[in-house]
Amino acid sequence: MEIGRREFLGMSTTAAIGSLLGSPSFGRSASVDAKSEQYRYRIAFDVWINDVRTEAMTLENWPYGVLDDKTVDGIVRALDVQGAAGYNVVDLCGLWTTYGWPVDIDRVVDKDRERRIHQIVKAAHDRNIKVICFPSGILNWGFDQILKANPSLGTDNKHEMNPLKEESWQWLYKVFDYAANNYDVDGFHLEAADQGRCKTAECTEKWPDNVAYYSYVTGKLADYLAQKHPGKLRIATIQGFSSWGKGFTSEQMEHVIELSKRVDCLVDQGHRGTYIPAKDWTSFIPQLHCAYGTSGGIWVYPPQRWERTRWFLPYAQKTAKHMKELYHAGGRGVMYYQGPVANPSTEVNIAFGGAMMSGIDRPVSEVLEGTLEQIYRPKSSASLRTLVSIFERAESAYFDQWDEGAMLEPDQADGHVEAQPAPGELHLTNLFGASPGAAQYLMEPYLNANGRLRYKDGLISVYKDLVTIEDSFDDRGRIGRIKQGVSETLVDINNIGQSKKETQVWDDQKVGRQF
Repeated sequence: MEIGRREFLGMSTTAAIGSLLGSPSFGRSASVDAKSEQYRYRIAFDVWINDVRTEAMTLENWPYGVLDDKTVDGIVRALDVQGAAGYNVVDLCGLWTTYGWPVDIDRVVDKDRERRIHQIVKAAHDRNIKVICFPSGILNWGFDQILKANPSLGTDNKHEMNPLKEESWQWLYKVFDYAANNYDVDGFHLEAADQGRCKTAECTEKWPDNVAYYSYVTGKLADYLAQKHPGKLRIATIQGFSSWGKGFTSEQMEHVIELSKRVDCLVDQGHRGTYIPAKDWTSFIPQLHCAYGTSGGIWVYPPQRWERTRWFLPYAQKTAKHMKELYHAGGRGVMYYQGPVANPSTEVNIAFGGAMMSGIDRPVSEVLEGTLEQIYRPKSSASLRTLVSIFERAESAYFDQWDEGAMLEPDQADGHVEAQPAPGELHLTNLFGASPGAAQYLMEPYLNANGRLRYKDGLISVYKDLVTIEDSFDDRGRIGRIKQGVSETLVDINNIGQSKKETQVWDDQKVGRQF
């Protein structure tokens, strides 16, 4: 069945999109669902509103804050996949503003933006997905204009309002009240540490420890929301509470455990490994008074300025291993990063993640095969098996080359260079910029010359198999988009090889030459 873009966007229910994909549930069946264990909080983390945009914003710095019809288009297309895959929460940042709330908070948006926000919330609810939002950071991220108008609330951190002054809290409450009172949102994403903390003499004396500070301000806002807006979800991240690789001391853990009494789920995302090491989950999680979660162990942060089919990087096997270990250790939440579903690997990563969370005890291969079957609609079982192999081999071809011992970066606290865990959050290129950046994920410390060569060989093998099955699916052009992503990745690898004079990587001009 062929449909146009307008008809696709008009599909407003999970059942409708499911009819297009062959089933309302990716990789799942009713009989399996009845017996399967599943995560309680299956959160689709769209992050900033244009991170799932289907059109690249080639010359715009990240995060792109415009909320136009194409923004809504990207979010709704992602919601279609999320709803069919079993997510029950979507998390959005930047609905109202990106950097600064105005002093007149009620005038933050015009009528067009207000209408589009309501459209997004309704689209999520039509797909049985709750909406949580990030109106601002806790006392930071979003208060620059308010601080400029109220300099007495400032601290040594230019973005941070003074937590020792009640007026600061009243401004924070106004922002969250505005979102809760004017929009049908179901809860909030609480994040305290993205822009740092107050380190004046008074703040340092009261909270000499960072974890104590961030736990306090998060808990204070959570208590207010529980009283003023009961029933709304409170999902708190602990990103930035400490330094990567250091974990928490016993005293710091007491603050985190106390915070867990005030929220529904604590998310230890794991950008550079979780603060609570996996080996300690079984002893730590039972101490909490709420659910504990991560972001699935590995994710690709979508490159805003890259054309949407420019990469092909599945990671089903890696994220499934992490999510299974977390669930059986007692974890019950995953804040799973999303991206533009126009990219075939991103679409499958999203769909697979939701299906896996909805039936965590199922074999990984079974969930991946079911996901691909629903999305690609194969004409034969043989072509489906080849496609499953392509996704598995493309993942292994890249991640098997990582030299994790070579992944060094300065320690956040004292500047010393120490070995860090392999990234949970993988940036394919630079996040910030004014034009598309280079393919950093193909360079050191991720891939050395030998790694690039092996990855290239793996992608060539994948591409050859894609050619043999291209006409074996009713996939609305997805195989063609995979070929595009593989082809462009090969160009990137060859260009890096040339710049580094890695002849063995790029000099294949004589292969098959007959004269």
